[in-house]
Amino acid sequence: MTNQDLRRRMVEGLKPVDKAIIGNPPSEPIFDILEIIKPDIIALGYDQKHSRDSIKKGLEQNGWGQVEVIRVEGLADDLDGTRKIIAKILNLWSGETGGPYEED
Repeated sequence: MTNQDLRRRMVEGLKPVDKAIIGNPPSEPIFDILEIIKPDIIALGYDQKHSRDSIKKGLEQNGWGQVEVIRVEGLADDLDGTRKIIAKILNLWSGETGGPYEED
């Protein structure tokens, strides 16, 4: 599993998230996926170099002006990376059945 896929699965597991996707590769126009996903919100990572204003302008030019563009803030505590989050989950797991490595 790639780091991107692992992060996507972790984000998708959050209650307020309906669906998390990995963005288009640089060779594909970023707005092509909108017709498939039909998002209400586009959330940019705190460390992504995309400009919220540029994306919002592009959305408006492509008929998607109702989509909100937000930037997710970085975590200031000890959970600021995928490895740290996984380590925290494993430390909190009681060791009983239904643990992090069992299939549904």
